[in-house]
Amino acid sequence: MKQAVTTLIVGILLGAAGAHFVGGGAASTPGSPPKLEAKAAAALPDLPKPYYEVLYENDAVRVVSHRLESGASEPEHTHPPMVGYFVEGATLVVTEADGSSREETLPNGAFVEIAAWWTHSMTNSGDTSLHSILVEFKDAPTEEVQ
Repeated sequence: MKQAVTTLIVGILLGAAGAHFVGGGAASTPGSPPKLEAKAAAALPDLPKPYYEVLYENDAVRVVSHRLESGASEPEHTHPPMVGYFVEGATLVVTEADGSSREETLPNGAFVEIAAWWTHSMTNSGDTSLHSILVEFKDAPTEEVQ
């Protein structure tokens, strides 16, 4: 069920970002998702492994699965403007580029929108694993979140 919800959310977000499905000769088998048209991707900053997995990328967006187990910390990294959906929420300590930090509890099913480039690190301080799907938007001005 979670995979179906994730697939639905990613499809909605890709549609909103202007992605489109390939028609014609690339037939899908019954029950399989349609193939998305691949395009040359603009370079985005690398994301720390093993926490992030790129699911799809084209000229407009990079769709990423993000997982952070309870007690784990990821190093500082940068995202372009994005929308995130929390498949499995968690309590996190978020540390900004300026060194300030805050604790946030993100519930299952929550959305977040980050309108500018964002540099941060995170620690999962709760008892649950975090799983989010991020849609990062390319071609955005490179201004940092203030």
